[in-house]
Amino acid sequence: MRNLTILLIGLIFTSILITGCKEAKELLYVYFSADYEAEVDINIPPGTSVGGTFSIYDTIDPQTNFDYSQYMDNITEIEIESITAKFISVSKNVTLETCTIDVTNDINMATWEFTDVPIENGTELDLDNENGQWDEMIDIMFGKVPFIVHVYGTVNEDDVTFTIMITINTDITATPLGK
Repeated sequence: MRNLTILLIGLIFTSILITGCKEAKELLYVYFSADYEAEVDINIPPGTSVGGTFSIYDTIDPQTNFDYSQYMDNITEIEIESITAKFISVSKNVTLETCTIDVTNDINMATWEFTDVPIENGTELDLDNENGQWDEMIDIMFGKVPFIVHVYGTVNEDDVTFTIMITINTDITATPLGK
C-alpha cells in the first residue's frame, strides 16, 4: 500500500511539474501589435487623353517596428487584423476605373483588384482575405525583409491628384526562448 501511495504521489507531482513547465513557457510569450503604413501620392497631369493611368511604389520595412525587430527571429505567430487602403487626399472626385494593389517580397505576393470605384476624401477600400491574400501577407511578414507596395490602375479623368494610405495591422506572438 505504501509503494502505491508513493507511486501515486510521484505521478501527481510529475503531472504538476510538466503542466507547470508548459504554463511557465506560455507566460514567457510576448504579444504585440505591429502596424505599418505606406503612403502613395498619385498625380494624373492635365491633358492626358481621356482619364489617366498611374503606377506608384512604396516600401515597408517590418523591422521599423521595435518589437518586431527585437523578436523577429523568435516570432511564432502573425495574425492579420486588417488591411485597408484609404484615400486621405483627393483633389476632385473621380472614379477608379481599375486599381490593383500588390504587396510583394521576393517570394510571395498578395493582390487586390478593384473596378469602377468612385473616390473622394475618406473613401476606404477593404483589402480582404477573399482569395487568401492575408495568408500571403503572413508569409511576407515572416520574410523579415522590406516588402513593396505597388498601386496601379486608371481613373476616368485627368488633372487629379490623390493620396492613398495603405495600412496593415497585425498582432504578433513571439517567445524570447526561441521556437
